[in-house]
Amino acid sequence: MYNNGVKIRMIVLFFLIFVGGCGGSVTRYVNPTANFSYIRKVAVLPFNNLSDDRYAGERIRNTLIVDLMSRGAFDVVEQGEVTKVIGIIFREAGVEEGKAVPVDKEALKLIGEKLGVQVVILGSVDEYSSSGGNVVSVAMRMLDTSSGIILWQAKATETGRSVWRKLVGIEDVERSELTKSVVKRILDTLL
Repeated sequence: MYNNGVKIRMIVLFFLIFVGGCGGSVTRYVNPTANFSYIRKVAVLPFNNLSDDRYAGERIRNTLIVDLMSRGAFDVVEQGEVTKVIGIIFREAGVEEGKAVPVDKEALKLIGEKLGVQVVILGSVDEYSSSGGNVVSVAMRMLDTSSGIILWQAKATETGRSVWRKLVGIEDVERSELTKSVVKRILDTLL
């Protein structure tokens, strides 16, 4: 029979093995002069998708919007309205549809005025893959629409694979779960 010390070590080892494939790093920056108390309403812009999955940017954006709304910290502009306003602004500026959205100080001011938002959240999906194991890597930043100043920025990576998980025979964590986890971990650095 096992004594309590051995049982505790086995439980800790199991925990490390199980969690070992789920973790990832988070890097964040918060502007030291930022005061978030004035923020009432945010717009989440489309994410730049640098991954091979053509829908990864929208998946991250949708997950982010749901998480933001569930926290109740800000009102969030409906994404169809955001897309419509961005389309109008960039068409007027002569930006080709389908090109990366250039977000300069003037565009931010227009977005802020037309949508009635104090800040926008935008970012990139750096990796959203399943080859060799599920990996989701996302960077986000919050910009003040009146000044263009970065108030907050964070980057996180989640992986569903690990040597430990393979040794024990546990399957990779699904990308949808990794997506929720990476968005939550990033927002936890803000809210």
